[in-house]
Parts: sequence; C-alpha cells; structure tokens
Amino acid sequence: MHRIFSVVPPPPKFNPVREAIERANELSEKQIATTLGYFATMPASTAIIANPVLHQTPVDCNGTTITLEIRSFTIRGIVQEAEIVEGKAGPLDVIFAGLFGQRPDALDESAKQELAALIDEKFFGRFASEAQPTAAEESVIEQVARFVKEFPGLGPEIAMQQLAVRKKALLSQHGAKKYGVNDERDPLSLLTEMITVHLENVAAGTVSAYMNHILRKNPQTSAKDLATVTRKFIEEEKAHGRSAFQVSYSLILGHHANESECLSMERMGTIQIHHGSAGSNMVARYMATLHALSVSDLFTACQMAMDGTRHFGAIHDMSNFVQELEPFNIERRADRIREKMLSGGLPTFGHPEISAAGRGNHVQQDPRPAIYIDPVFRAIDAGQLTISPVQHQRLSIARQIYLTAFVNGVLKPEREDEPPLRLTPNTDFGAWCVQEALGIEEIDRTLLTYIFRGFGWMMDAREQVQQKMIRPVVPPDPAIVPKSSDDPTIPNLVAKVHQRLIKDDPFKPTQA
Repeated sequence: MHRIFSVVPPPPKFNPVREAIERANELSEKQIATTLGYFATMPASTAIIANPVLHQTPVDCNGTTITLEIRSFTIRGIVQEAEIVEGKAGPLDVIFAGLFGQRPDALDESAKQELAALIDEKFFGRFASEAQPTAAEESVIEQVARFVKEFPGLGPEIAMQQLAVRKKALLSQHGAKKYGVNDERDPLSLLTEMITVHLENVAAGTVSAYMNHILRKNPQTSAKDLATVTRKFIEEEKAHGRSAFQVSYSLILGHHANESECLSMERMGTIQIHHGSAGSNMVARYMATLHALSVSDLFTACQMAMDGTRHFGAIHDMSNFVQELEPFNIERRADRIREKMLSGGLPTFGHPEISAAGRGNHVQQDPRPAIYIDPVFRAIDAGQLTISPVQHQRLSIARQIYLTAFVNGVLKPEREDEPPLRLTPNTDFGAWCVQEALGIEEIDRTLLTYIFRGFGWMMDAREQVQQKMIRPVVPPDPAIVPKSSDDPTIPNLVAKVHQRLIKDDPFKPTQA
C-alpha cells in the first residue's frame, strides 16, 4: 500500500475559464475577458466525479406522462452507479477509484484487501488503550462511555469533536508535531493520517450512538457498564467476521444488523462516498487551500457543514417538517406541503444545481432516492424488515410529500391556467426514508453519511492541494463524463420505485 498511497492522480487539463478568456481576447471582447478574469484562479474542472443526464424514463403522474431526465453518477469515469446497484462494486471499489484513479482490479485483488485491512485496523485499533497517546489513557470506549453518561442524548458529532479536541490537546502536551494539510506533505503520509483520523472519529461516533441506545432503554446504566456492554457487542460482531463498516451499521442501529439492513445501509453509504459539489465537499477543498494546521480540523469542519439544517435538502430539516405535520389531518398536511413548496423551503425536494423543478413534461431526477429505497422495499416484501405503526405513519407523510410535490404538483396563485409546478426529490429524501424504515434515531441520521463521505473529503483535499478550485460548482473534466448508455438498470429502478410510491401503503409487504 505504500506505493499505492503515494499515487495522486494528475489534475485534469480541461480549463474552460482559461480557454474562454483566450477566445474573448482573440475576439477583442475586453469586457468579457475582464469578467472571466475574476475566475481565472479557479481551475474549473475536477477529475473525480461527473453526474450528467444519462438516462430518460417516462412515469405516470395522475394521468400525465412526465419524462424524467436522470442524472448519472461516476467516480473518475471508472465506477458507475449501475455497478453499485448490481452488486458489482462496493464501497472499497469507489474509495479506491476516487483516491487513486484506478480500479483495484487494475492492479491485483490484494490491493483492495490491503485497503480494507487498513480501514479495519484504524477502526478497531481505536478501541484498545494502547492506541492512545499515553499508556495510561483510556480507550475510546471508556472515554465515550463517561461522556455519554454525563451528556446523554447528544448526537454522535459531539462525541467525535470532543475526543478530537482532547487528542489534539494531549499531542500538544507531549510535544508531538502536527503536520496538518498542505501541499508540501508527501501524499503517503497525508492520506495515511487522513484515514487514521477519520476512522478514529467513526469509532467515537458509532460507539456514542450505540451507548445512547442503551441509555434510552435503561437510563440507570453506569459508565462502566456502558463500556462493558459496548465492548462485548463489538467483540460479538468481530467474531462473525464483520468489517469496520459492517460493525458501524450495527452500532448505529443499536442491534446486530441483519443481511438486509447491511445491504440497505451499505448501498446508501457507497453512493454517499462522494457528493460532488455538496457544501461539505466545498469545505474540504477550502480547508485544504487554507493549509489546515490539523487533519482533524478538516473532518470537523466538513462534518459541521454536512450536519447543518438546510444542507442541500437537509435530513434534519426533513425530520423537523415531518414532526410538524404529524398532528395534522391529511388535508391540512397537503396545504402545509404546498405552502412550503411555494415558499421554496420544501425539505429534500429540488436542488440548487440541477433542473429538478419544472412545469413542462420533462424534469431532471436524482436517481439516488430510488437507489437507496429499493433495498428497503425488497426487505419489507421478503419479511426481513418490519415497519412499526409509528414508522409507517411517518413514512406515509414522506410519501404524501412525494405525491404533493411531484405526482400532483402545485398550482401557483394567478397561474392556475399553467401546468402545475413539480419538484423531484433529492438524495436526502431517500436517505431519510431508508433511515426511518430502519429505525435509526433522528439525531444519528447524518452519521452514516459522515462515515462514507469522509473518504470523498479525502479525495477533494488531495485534489485541492494539487490545484486550487475552492468554489462548490466545479464542472467535470470531459474525459470522465460517461457517454449515453443503453443500460436500463438505473432508469428501470427509478421507474419501479416511483410506481411503488404512488400505490397505497407502499411500505407494507406486497406479493411478488
């Protein structure tokens, strides 16, 4: 892995801003050239992710045929969404391609195994006391147990942040040098430290979530017993040969995850590894540009951006809106949904960078909600996932939002003669529905994203120290943009999930 970790894929040569300035000067368009010059310091392309419209599929919306123009997803033009859906590529394939610019099988199978072993080593090693700065220091399990007992019910990000700050303080106290994030570091040491810091945070966050599960059931549990029960739970997981990612699923759920739960969480996590120009990815680039003094600062800053309300749709914002709608009857809920839609504040619908809204018969669709939700529907039908009455009610509200915003659409005042405005759901709609169906606590619903998106932040930071781009909207290098495809996997899946959502009680089992 030392040789592989030293590989940083070259930055793309595609620079449309520079090329446009040169062309404007050729045409003596001085004002245009001057305006474009304000963006000249931003190499306006990335070689990591591309998500152009790649597929189209018609769906029925109350008798009106709407053509969904489905965005694609690809990491470096190497790993496609369809491969993830078909089980041909998992998180390690996406992480490897994003970090190193090649598939692991382009080298040999051992490359992926070595990366997996390193991730497991950094995650499980955090639970041993000798992994701390001093031999006398408690392991992360004991530290988190004391913290959770003192401050129960807090989100996992609090445990991650306070342990990160404590470690920084201890390192400073012992005179350890902090190398941070900068373009003078060799790629090997920077990437190794980023993986180490991130998996330490993942360990703290998932253990915190699990301990809060225990305290909800028995608030009298002592910090010592919290640590003992948690350590036993992790050992049981390891005895079944589970990886760091799989153990994290169980810790988040508060019980040993079954195969269907693992599949649902892993598919969602794999797609979440890189969100392109999402706010937290912009922060990763910005922190790298600033040459952050500590690697842990990069992950803390990114997590804070990701966990905010209204973050590109906001899972937390969706939870708050569903809670607001719960006391209302169906008619009042529909009115309130339309009000939110007309004010531009409907959570988990629409997107600031794609045409996910429109009055015509064509509208763009992010495929991720369908990709996430499909395994949940299959698990329900197979009897491997049971939805409680409370969960069913809340999922029914999410479905009503889908019907109101997309299937029915909304007529704006004084524009009743025009076709209705329709909004398509974004990634957070699917993420919220999956986690509601799995029974994940609301306060833990960005943790799964954090686990996997952290590797996307590493990709961004490594690219950023090569070429400064900072701004969130970065066009991809044409070399990684997938060409038109006849593969029906994604459009068929999007259409299938839509058909399920417009039926009555979609979250109840149906016969195959």
